[in-house]
Amino acid sequence: MTDVSQPRMARGTKLSAGILASALFALLAFAPFASAASDPVASGTTTVTLNKSFTKYLGTFGIKVSKVSPAKVKGSKATFTVTGGTIDPTTGLGEVTLGGGLKIKAGKKSTTIKALVLDTSKKALTGKIAGKKTKVATIAGWSFARNGFGVNLTIKKLKLNGSAATALNKKLGFAKGTPKPFIGGKLIGTGASETQPSTVTVKPGGLMTLAADATTFKKLSDVKVKIPVSAPTTEPSLGTFAFPIIGGTVGPTGTAGVVQSAGGLQLLQKLPTSATTFIETEINLGNVYADLAAKTLTVEVVAKSTASPSLNLGNLGRSSIADITVPGVVADPATRTVTVTNAPATLQVVSAEVLEGFVKVYQGYVEGGNTKAYCENPVASPGGCATAPELETAKAFGKVEGEKAVKDDHIAAGNPLGTVSFTAQGE
Repeated sequence: MTDVSQPRMARGTKLSAGILASALFALLAFAPFASAASDPVASGTTTVTLNKSFTKYLGTFGIKVSKVSPAKVKGSKATFTVTGGTIDPTTGLGEVTLGGGLKIKAGKKSTTIKALVLDTSKKALTGKIAGKKTKVATIAGWSFARNGFGVNLTIKKLKLNGSAATALNKKLGFAKGTPKPFIGGKLIGTGASETQPSTVTVKPGGLMTLAADATTFKKLSDVKVKIPVSAPTTEPSLGTFAFPIIGGTVGPTGTAGVVQSAGGLQLLQKLPTSATTFIETEINLGNVYADLAAKTLTVEVVAKSTASPSLNLGNLGRSSIADITVPGVVADPATRTVTVTNAPATLQVVSAEVLEGFVKVYQGYVEGGNTKAYCENPVASPGGCATAPELETAKAFGKVEGEKAVKDDHIAAGNPLGTVSFTAQGE
Protein backbone atom coordinates (compact mmCIF):
# COMPACT_ATOMS: atom_id res chain seq x y z
CA MET A 1 0.00 0.00 0.00
CA THR A 2 1.12 3.54 -0.76
CA ASP A 3 0.64 6.38 1.70
CA VAL A 4 -2.44 7.28 -0.28
CA SER A 5 -4.01 3.87 0.31
CA GLN A 6 -3.25 3.59 4.03
CA PRO A 7 -6.49 3.44 6.08
CA ARG A 8 -6.87 6.38 8.44
CA MET A 9 -10.48 6.15 9.59
CA ALA A 10 -13.59 4.10 9.04
CA ARG A 11 -16.39 5.10 6.71
CA GLY A 12 -19.35 3.03 5.70
CA THR A 13 -19.07 1.13 8.94
CA LYS A 14 -22.69 1.74 9.91
CA LEU A 15 -23.99 -0.31 6.96
CA SER A 16 -21.56 -3.13 7.69
CA ALA A 17 -22.45 -3.03 11.37
CA GLY A 18 -26.08 -3.47 10.40
CA ILE A 19 -25.20 -6.59 8.42
CA LEU A 20 -23.31 -8.01 11.38
CA ALA A 21 -26.10 -7.06 13.78
CA SER A 22 -28.71 -8.84 11.66
CA ALA A 23 -26.62 -11.99 11.71
CA LEU A 24 -26.17 -11.74 15.47
CA PHE A 25 -29.90 -11.38 16.01
CA ALA A 26 -30.39 -14.53 13.95
CA LEU A 27 -28.20 -16.35 16.46
CA LEU A 28 -30.99 -16.12 19.04
CA ALA A 29 -31.62 -19.85 18.97
CA PHE A 30 -31.81 -20.84 22.60
CA ALA A 31 -31.13 -24.47 23.41
CA PRO A 32 -31.25 -25.29 27.10
CA PHE A 33 -29.33 -28.29 28.25
CA ALA A 34 -29.33 -30.11 31.51
CA SER A 35 -27.84 -33.30 32.76
CA ALA A 36 -29.19 -35.42 35.57
CA ALA A 37 -27.82 -38.25 37.66
CA SER A 38 -30.31 -40.69 36.13
CA ASP A 39 -29.65 -42.10 32.67
CA PRO A 40 -32.48 -42.79 30.20
CA VAL A 41 -32.87 -46.51 29.54
CA ALA A 42 -32.80 -47.54 25.88
CA SER A 43 -32.88 -51.33 25.85
CA GLY A 44 -32.61 -54.51 27.83
CA THR A 45 -34.59 -57.45 29.18
CA THR A 46 -36.29 -58.18 32.48
CA THR A 47 -37.01 -61.70 33.66
CA VAL A 48 -39.48 -62.64 36.38
CA THR A 49 -39.05 -66.17 37.67
CA LEU A 50 -42.25 -67.32 39.34
CA ASN A 51 -41.92 -69.22 42.59
CA LYS A 52 -42.65 -72.94 42.01
CA SER A 53 -44.85 -73.26 45.07
CA PHE A 54 -46.84 -70.20 43.89
CA THR A 55 -47.45 -71.57 40.39
CA LYS A 56 -48.29 -74.97 41.84
CA TYR A 57 -50.79 -73.34 44.18
CA LEU A 58 -52.38 -71.43 41.29
CA GLY A 59 -52.61 -74.71 39.38
CA THR A 60 -54.91 -76.12 42.05
CA PHE A 61 -57.40 -73.43 41.01
CA GLY A 62 -56.97 -74.19 37.33
CA ILE A 63 -55.18 -70.92 36.76
CA LYS A 64 -52.74 -70.63 33.84
CA VAL A 65 -50.28 -67.85 33.02
CA SER A 66 -49.44 -66.98 29.40
CA LYS A 67 -47.80 -64.10 27.54
CA VAL A 68 -49.03 -60.81 26.19
CA SER A 69 -46.62 -60.02 23.34
CA PRO A 70 -43.87 -58.99 23.11
CA ALA A 71 -43.34 -60.69 26.47
CA LYS A 72 -42.44 -64.38 26.48
CA VAL A 73 -43.38 -67.09 28.94
CA LYS A 74 -41.50 -70.36 29.14
CA GLY A 75 -42.07 -72.60 32.10
CA SER A 76 -41.87 -70.50 35.23
CA LYS A 77 -39.98 -67.65 33.53
CA ALA A 78 -41.57 -64.56 32.02
CA THR A 79 -39.25 -62.38 29.94
CA PHE A 80 -40.12 -58.77 29.10
CA THR A 81 -38.49 -56.37 26.68
CA VAL A 82 -37.28 -53.20 28.37
CA THR A 83 -38.87 -50.23 26.59
CA GLY A 84 -37.64 -47.28 28.64
CA GLY A 85 -37.24 -45.75 32.06
CA THR A 86 -34.44 -44.00 33.92
CA ILE A 87 -31.82 -45.35 36.31
CA ASP A 88 -29.08 -43.71 38.35
CA PRO A 89 -26.14 -46.00 37.54
CA THR A 90 -24.32 -45.04 40.73
CA THR A 91 -27.15 -46.17 43.04
CA GLY A 92 -29.36 -48.46 40.95
CA LEU A 93 -32.36 -46.32 41.85
CA GLY A 94 -34.92 -45.69 39.16
CA GLU A 95 -37.55 -47.34 37.06
CA VAL A 96 -37.65 -49.72 34.12
CA THR A 97 -40.70 -49.90 31.85
CA LEU A 98 -41.55 -53.26 30.35
CA GLY A 99 -43.21 -54.19 27.07
CA GLY A 100 -46.01 -56.75 26.86
CA GLY A 101 -47.48 -58.40 29.92
CA LEU A 102 -49.14 -61.50 31.33
CA LYS A 103 -52.51 -63.08 30.71
CA ILE A 104 -54.05 -64.83 33.72
CA LYS A 105 -56.81 -67.32 32.88
CA ALA A 106 -59.13 -69.43 35.04
CA GLY A 107 -61.66 -71.41 33.06
CA LYS A 108 -63.54 -69.03 30.77
CA LYS A 109 -62.50 -65.94 32.70
CA SER A 110 -59.24 -64.07 32.14
CA THR A 111 -57.53 -60.79 32.76
CA THR A 112 -54.24 -59.14 31.88
CA ILE A 113 -51.39 -57.47 33.72
CA LYS A 114 -49.72 -54.95 31.42
CA ALA A 115 -47.84 -51.62 31.43
CA LEU A 116 -45.45 -53.03 34.02
CA VAL A 117 -42.89 -50.75 35.67
CA LEU A 118 -40.13 -52.06 37.91
CA ASP A 119 -39.31 -49.23 40.33
CA THR A 120 -36.42 -49.68 42.76
CA SER A 121 -36.94 -46.20 44.22
CA LYS A 122 -40.45 -47.13 45.37
CA LYS A 123 -39.58 -50.81 45.83
CA ALA A 124 -42.56 -51.77 43.72
CA LEU A 125 -43.67 -53.49 40.54
CA THR A 126 -46.64 -51.52 39.22
CA GLY A 127 -48.92 -52.25 36.29
CA LYS A 128 -52.46 -52.26 34.99
CA ILE A 129 -54.79 -55.10 35.85
CA ALA A 130 -57.61 -55.10 33.32
CA GLY A 131 -56.66 -51.54 32.42
CA LYS A 132 -56.60 -50.19 35.99
CA LYS A 133 -53.28 -49.04 37.40
CA THR A 134 -52.25 -50.73 40.62
CA LYS A 135 -49.25 -51.84 42.66
CA VAL A 136 -48.74 -55.43 41.55
CA ALA A 137 -45.93 -56.47 43.86
CA THR A 138 -43.59 -55.21 46.55
CA ILE A 139 -39.83 -55.55 46.13
CA ALA A 140 -38.25 -57.10 49.19
CA GLY A 141 -34.49 -56.90 48.80
CA TRP A 142 -32.63 -55.90 45.67
CA SER A 143 -29.11 -55.14 44.45
CA PHE A 144 -27.44 -53.69 41.38
CA ALA A 145 -24.20 -54.01 39.43
CA ARG A 146 -22.70 -52.13 36.51
CA ASN A 147 -22.79 -53.76 33.09
CA GLY A 148 -20.56 -51.56 30.92
CA PHE A 149 -22.51 -48.35 30.38
CA GLY A 150 -25.64 -50.02 31.76
CA VAL A 151 -26.98 -51.44 35.01
CA ASN A 152 -28.08 -54.92 36.06
CA LEU A 153 -30.74 -55.23 38.76
CA THR A 154 -31.37 -58.29 40.90
CA ILE A 155 -34.70 -58.53 42.71
CA LYS A 156 -34.49 -61.07 45.54
CA LYS A 157 -38.20 -61.22 46.36
CA LEU A 158 -41.43 -60.10 44.71
CA LYS A 159 -44.41 -60.23 47.06
CA LEU A 160 -47.95 -59.90 45.73
CA ASN A 161 -49.62 -56.66 46.78
CA GLY A 162 -52.96 -56.83 48.57
CA SER A 163 -54.83 -54.56 46.14
CA ALA A 164 -53.51 -56.55 43.18
CA ALA A 165 -54.59 -59.81 44.83
CA THR A 166 -58.10 -58.41 45.37
CA ALA A 167 -58.33 -57.25 41.74
CA LEU A 168 -57.14 -60.58 40.33
CA ASN A 169 -59.49 -62.61 42.50
CA LYS A 170 -62.40 -60.41 41.41
CA LYS A 171 -61.61 -60.57 37.70
CA LEU A 172 -61.19 -64.35 37.75
CA GLY A 173 -64.32 -65.07 39.78
CA PHE A 174 -62.74 -65.78 43.14
CA ALA A 175 -64.03 -62.72 44.96
CA LYS A 176 -66.24 -64.85 47.19
CA GLY A 177 -65.37 -67.91 49.17
CA THR A 178 -62.13 -69.28 50.52
CA PRO A 179 -59.43 -70.20 49.95
CA LYS A 180 -58.46 -67.64 47.33
CA PRO A 181 -55.72 -68.13 44.71
CA PHE A 182 -54.23 -64.68 45.13
CA ILE A 183 -53.15 -63.61 48.61
CA GLY A 184 -51.54 -60.30 49.54
CA GLY A 185 -47.97 -60.64 50.79
CA LYS A 186 -47.43 -64.03 49.15
CA LEU A 187 -44.02 -64.59 47.58
CA ILE A 188 -44.55 -64.82 43.83
CA GLY A 189 -40.95 -64.95 42.60
CA THR A 190 -37.71 -63.15 41.86
CA GLY A 191 -36.57 -60.78 39.15
CA ALA A 192 -33.54 -59.74 37.13
CA SER A 193 -33.17 -56.82 34.76
CA GLU A 194 -30.35 -56.01 32.33
CA THR A 195 -30.47 -52.47 30.96
CA GLN A 196 -28.43 -50.29 28.63
CA PRO A 197 -28.83 -46.50 28.42
CA SER A 198 -29.41 -44.25 25.43
CA THR A 199 -27.07 -41.72 27.08
CA VAL A 200 -24.96 -41.63 30.21
CA THR A 201 -24.14 -38.66 32.40
CA VAL A 202 -20.69 -37.26 31.65
CA LYS A 203 -18.33 -36.76 34.58
CA PRO A 204 -16.35 -33.50 34.67
CA GLY A 205 -12.81 -33.97 33.47
CA GLY A 206 -10.77 -34.15 30.30
CA LEU A 207 -10.76 -31.75 27.38
CA MET A 208 -12.70 -30.97 24.25
CA THR A 209 -10.30 -29.62 21.64
CA LEU A 210 -10.88 -27.54 18.53
CA ALA A 211 -8.05 -27.61 16.02
CA ALA A 212 -8.87 -24.46 14.10
CA ASP A 213 -8.85 -24.49 10.33
CA ALA A 214 -5.78 -22.51 9.27
CA THR A 215 -7.39 -20.93 6.21
CA THR A 216 -10.52 -19.66 7.97
CA PHE A 217 -8.61 -18.30 10.94
CA LYS A 218 -6.09 -16.60 8.64
CA LYS A 219 -8.99 -14.78 7.00
CA LEU A 220 -10.00 -13.44 10.41
CA SER A 221 -6.41 -12.47 11.16
CA ASP A 222 -6.21 -10.60 7.85
CA VAL A 223 -9.14 -8.38 8.90
CA LYS A 224 -7.48 -7.69 12.26
CA VAL A 225 -9.56 -10.08 14.35
CA LYS A 226 -7.68 -11.55 17.29
CA ILE A 227 -8.87 -14.67 19.11
CA PRO A 228 -7.82 -14.80 22.77
CA VAL A 229 -9.22 -17.53 25.01
CA SER A 230 -11.53 -17.13 28.00
CA ALA A 231 -10.43 -19.03 31.11
CA PRO A 232 -10.38 -21.91 31.80
CA THR A 233 -9.93 -22.54 28.06
CA THR A 234 -6.28 -22.74 26.97
CA GLU A 235 -4.40 -22.68 23.68
CA PRO A 236 -1.76 -25.42 24.11
CA SER A 237 -0.48 -24.85 20.59
CA LEU A 238 -1.13 -22.15 18.00
CA GLY A 239 -4.67 -22.57 16.63
CA THR A 240 -5.58 -25.48 18.92
CA PHE A 241 -8.02 -24.60 21.69
CA ALA A 242 -8.70 -26.84 24.71
CA PHE A 243 -12.01 -26.52 26.58
CA PRO A 244 -12.38 -28.34 29.94
CA ILE A 245 -15.30 -30.80 29.91
CA ILE A 246 -17.71 -29.99 32.75
CA GLY A 247 -20.55 -32.50 32.20
CA GLY A 248 -23.46 -33.23 29.92
CA THR A 249 -24.50 -36.57 28.46
CA VAL A 250 -23.11 -38.90 25.82
CA GLY A 251 -24.53 -41.92 23.99
CA PRO A 252 -22.46 -45.12 23.99
CA THR A 253 -22.55 -45.05 20.18
CA GLY A 254 -21.63 -41.38 19.95
CA THR A 255 -24.90 -40.51 18.20
CA ALA A 256 -26.71 -38.90 21.14
CA GLY A 257 -26.05 -36.60 24.06
CA VAL A 258 -24.57 -33.16 24.62
CA VAL A 259 -20.98 -32.91 25.86
CA GLN A 260 -20.52 -29.62 27.71
CA SER A 261 -17.36 -27.57 28.16
CA ALA A 262 -16.36 -24.36 29.96
CA GLY A 263 -14.48 -21.27 28.91
CA GLY A 264 -14.61 -20.12 25.33
CA LEU A 265 -13.16 -17.81 22.69
CA GLN A 266 -13.28 -14.08 22.05
CA LEU A 267 -13.36 -12.50 18.60
CA LEU A 268 -11.83 -9.03 18.93
CA GLN A 269 -11.55 -6.48 16.14
CA LYS A 270 -9.93 -3.16 17.11
CA LEU A 271 -9.49 -0.68 14.27
CA PRO A 272 -7.76 2.67 15.02
CA THR A 273 -9.48 5.85 13.81
CA SER A 274 -6.91 8.16 15.41
CA ALA A 275 -4.01 7.96 17.80
CA THR A 276 -6.39 7.47 20.71
CA THR A 277 -9.70 6.24 19.30
CA PHE A 278 -10.79 2.90 17.90
CA ILE A 279 -13.69 1.02 16.39
CA GLU A 280 -14.02 -2.05 18.62
CA THR A 281 -16.22 -5.09 18.18
CA GLU A 282 -16.07 -8.05 20.55
CA ILE A 283 -18.02 -11.28 20.23
CA ASN A 284 -17.63 -13.83 23.04
CA LEU A 285 -18.34 -17.47 22.28
CA GLY A 286 -18.66 -19.18 25.63
CA ASN A 287 -19.17 -22.72 26.92
CA VAL A 288 -18.90 -24.81 23.76
CA TYR A 289 -21.29 -27.79 23.66
CA ALA A 290 -21.05 -30.68 21.20
CA ASP A 291 -24.59 -31.89 20.43
CA LEU A 292 -24.11 -35.39 19.04
CA ALA A 293 -27.77 -35.94 18.16
CA ALA A 294 -28.15 -32.66 16.24
CA LYS A 295 -24.53 -32.93 15.06
CA THR A 296 -23.82 -29.31 15.92
CA LEU A 297 -21.60 -27.12 18.06
CA THR A 298 -23.43 -24.55 20.18
CA VAL A 299 -22.12 -21.60 22.19
CA GLU A 300 -23.37 -18.78 24.41
CA VAL A 301 -23.02 -15.51 22.48
CA VAL A 302 -22.28 -12.07 23.96
CA ALA A 303 -21.77 -9.16 21.55
CA LYS A 304 -20.31 -5.73 22.40
CA SER A 305 -19.27 -2.97 20.03
CA THR A 306 -18.46 0.72 19.78
CA ALA A 307 -18.97 0.63 16.01
CA SER A 308 -22.74 0.96 16.27
CA PRO A 309 -25.49 0.68 18.91
CA SER A 310 -27.01 -2.05 16.73
CA LEU A 311 -23.95 -4.19 17.43
CA ASN A 312 -23.89 -3.62 21.18
CA LEU A 313 -26.37 -6.43 21.77
CA GLY A 314 -25.20 -7.94 25.04
CA ASN A 315 -26.08 -11.52 25.96
CA LEU A 316 -27.80 -13.31 23.06
CA GLY A 317 -28.09 -16.74 24.69
CA ARG A 318 -27.11 -20.13 23.28
CA SER A 319 -26.89 -20.69 19.55
CA SER A 320 -25.81 -23.31 17.07
CA ILE A 321 -22.75 -22.19 15.09
CA ALA A 322 -21.33 -25.22 13.26
CA ASP A 323 -22.27 -28.60 11.83
CA ILE A 324 -20.08 -31.52 12.86
CA THR A 325 -19.52 -34.84 11.16
CA VAL A 326 -18.52 -37.69 13.45
CA PRO A 327 -16.45 -40.07 11.30
CA GLY A 328 -15.99 -42.68 13.98
CA VAL A 329 -16.52 -43.33 17.68
CA VAL A 330 -14.52 -45.51 20.03
CA ALA A 331 -16.69 -46.64 22.93
CA ASP A 332 -15.14 -48.62 25.76
CA PRO A 333 -17.77 -50.21 28.04
CA ALA A 334 -15.08 -51.34 30.48
CA THR A 335 -13.98 -47.78 31.22
CA ARG A 336 -17.31 -46.20 30.19
CA THR A 337 -15.59 -43.73 27.87
CA VAL A 338 -16.66 -42.43 24.47
CA THR A 339 -13.96 -40.96 22.23
CA VAL A 340 -14.53 -38.79 19.17
CA THR A 341 -11.44 -37.89 17.15
CA ASN A 342 -11.02 -35.22 14.47
CA ALA A 343 -14.70 -34.60 13.77
CA PRO A 344 -14.87 -31.94 11.01
CA ALA A 345 -16.85 -28.81 11.93
CA THR A 346 -18.18 -26.47 9.24
CA LEU A 347 -19.72 -23.03 9.64
CA GLN A 348 -23.48 -22.68 9.47
CA VAL A 349 -25.17 -19.89 7.52
CA VAL A 350 -25.68 -17.43 10.37
CA SER A 351 -22.30 -17.96 12.03
CA ALA A 352 -20.63 -17.51 8.64
CA GLU A 353 -22.53 -14.23 8.23
CA VAL A 354 -21.31 -13.08 11.64
CA LEU A 355 -17.69 -13.77 10.69
CA GLU A 356 -18.21 -12.22 7.26
CA GLY A 357 -19.52 -9.18 9.14
CA PHE A 358 -16.01 -8.64 10.51
CA VAL A 359 -14.73 -8.79 6.93
CA LYS A 360 -17.34 -6.23 5.81
CA VAL A 361 -16.52 -3.90 8.71
CA TYR A 362 -12.83 -4.06 7.83
CA GLN A 363 -13.59 -3.53 4.13
CA GLY A 364 -15.60 -0.42 4.99
CA TYR A 365 -12.84 0.74 7.29
CA VAL A 366 -10.20 0.40 4.58
CA GLU A 367 -12.49 1.97 1.99
CA GLY A 368 -13.25 4.99 4.17
CA GLY A 369 -9.63 5.40 5.19
CA ASN A 370 -8.36 5.30 1.63
CA THR A 371 -11.04 7.70 0.46
CA LYS A 372 -9.93 10.18 3.13
CA ALA A 373 -6.25 9.60 2.34
CA TYR A 374 -6.89 10.23 -1.34
CA CYS A 375 -8.63 13.51 -0.60
CA GLU A 376 -5.76 14.62 1.66
CA ASN A 377 -3.10 13.81 -0.91
CA PRO A 378 -2.32 17.02 -2.86
CA VAL A 379 -0.98 15.04 -5.80
CA ALA A 380 -3.99 12.75 -6.15
CA SER A 381 -6.56 15.42 -5.31
CA PRO A 382 -5.25 19.00 -5.62
CA GLY A 383 -8.66 20.36 -4.65
CA GLY A 384 -8.99 18.12 -1.58
CA CYS A 385 -12.17 16.55 -2.97
CA ALA A 386 -13.93 19.89 -2.81
CA THR A 387 -15.72 19.14 -6.05
CA ALA A 388 -18.18 16.34 -6.69
CA PRO A 389 -16.07 14.72 -9.44
CA GLU A 390 -12.97 14.65 -7.18
CA LEU A 391 -15.02 13.13 -4.35
CA GLU A 392 -16.46 10.47 -6.63
CA THR A 393 -12.97 9.61 -7.87
CA ALA A 394 -11.77 9.35 -4.27
CA LYS A 395 -14.66 7.08 -3.33
CA ALA A 396 -14.02 4.88 -6.35
CA PHE A 397 -10.38 4.62 -5.31
CA GLY A 398 -11.37 3.77 -1.74
CA LYS A 399 -13.80 1.11 -2.91
CA VAL A 400 -11.16 -0.60 -5.04
CA GLU A 401 -8.71 -0.59 -2.15
CA GLY A 402 -11.35 -1.92 0.24
CA GLU A 403 -12.25 -4.78 -2.09
CA LYS A 404 -8.58 -5.53 -2.70
CA ALA A 405 -7.88 -5.68 1.05
CA VAL A 406 -10.42 -8.48 1.65
CA LYS A 407 -10.60 -10.25 -1.73
CA ASP A 408 -9.19 -13.50 -0.28
CA ASP A 409 -10.85 -13.20 3.11
CA HIS A 410 -14.58 -13.67 2.53
CA ILE A 411 -16.24 -16.30 4.72
CA ALA A 412 -19.27 -18.38 3.74
CA ALA A 413 -21.43 -21.19 5.09
CA GLY A 414 -19.74 -24.54 4.69
CA ASN A 415 -16.26 -23.13 5.25
CA PRO A 416 -14.30 -25.29 7.70
CA LEU A 417 -14.13 -24.18 11.32
CA GLY A 418 -11.75 -26.97 12.32
CA THR A 419 -11.87 -30.43 13.85
CA VAL A 420 -13.29 -31.41 17.25
CA SER A 421 -11.98 -34.17 19.51
CA PHE A 422 -12.82 -35.34 23.01
CA THR A 423 -13.02 -38.30 25.35
CA ALA A 424 -16.13 -38.20 27.54
CA GLN A 425 -16.10 -40.20 30.76
CA GLY A 426 -19.50 -41.63 31.68
CA GLU A 427 -20.59 -42.18 35.27
